[in-house]
Amino acid sequence: MALTLPFERALNLGGRWVAARPGHEQIGIMNDTYVTSGYFETLRIPLVRGRSIDARDSSTSEPVIVVNQAFVHRYSPDEDPIGRQIAMGGPPRRVIGVVGDVQQKSSWDVRRLGPVNATPASYVPASQASDGMIKMVHAWFSPSWIVRSAVAAPEAGRAIERAVHTVDPLLPVARFRTIDEVRGEAVAAERAQSVLLGALAGLALLLAAVGLYGLVASSVVERTKELGIRIALGATPRQAVMAAAVPGLLFGGAGLAAGLVLARLASTAVTSLVWGVSSSDPVTYAAAAGTMLLVSAVASLVPALRILRMNPVRSLRC
Repeated sequence: MALTLPFERALNLGGRWVAARPGHEQIGIMNDTYVTSGYFETLRIPLVRGRSIDARDSSTSEPVIVVNQAFVHRYSPDEDPIGRQIAMGGPPRRVIGVVGDVQQKSSWDVRRLGPVNATPASYVPASQASDGMIKMVHAWFSPSWIVRSAVAAPEAGRAIERAVHTVDPLLPVARFRTIDEVRGEAVAAERAQSVLLGALAGLALLLAAVGLYGLVASSVVERTKELGIRIALGATPRQAVMAAAVPGLLFGGAGLAAGLVLARLASTAVTSLVWGVSSSDPVTYAAAAGTMLLVSAVASLVPALRILRMNPVRSLRC
């Protein structure tokens, strides 16, 4: 059981190191959640060093805390945090372990690169959370019970509901969610924005293709006599097709160059929509440029190929 899940926004707290060097006491804001024994094992969050929270951490034992790797990198980069004490209000808590990072919402972290990020986080035993803290945090958060199951989600949900009713038939279960659903909720807005931008980009590509097609087709009609004379005087069909298609290819190349420059300048606008990859990722730029070149070539060559059906003698007679 835990106060919050991965991909969710957690409680934000600050603290300070006990007995730290002057000027190194303060700990900035971090995500904090209470958990029960087995939390890390159930979610397959790796234990990097130290120990996990277990049955030894009761309400009468020494207050303890587990931190993640992002916390260590930011707030204790030069000293092993195991054994150090953190004051967060109430008795100081001793760091007993370091676990791997998980993605969480973090509206306070201005350096985040996306809607979820591996931010500094701490975990305290639920048995050591004070009544005052429980009452305070439950005004904004609802705890979750985490179950790892080999069966499908609906069947697991019914089994959980039966188990809860054996404890208290009047106790309702609010809802069931898979981790995939939790993650989907966390990035829903960004996914919707990305789909919208992708649809608009596809529409722009379609308009560019239609425009180039119309331009080259109109050029072929207007230059029928000229192209007929070229063929009659010895130009090969390939030369005639290229003469008709080159203007469209030049326009496509000019538009591509302008688009790459403008895309690079506007890359900061999509920084919040992508994470795990740079908004100036060269592979993405190359793929987009290749797609645009291919569309430009097809839109220019298809109408130009009509020249192959042209009768140069008839063109001369006209």
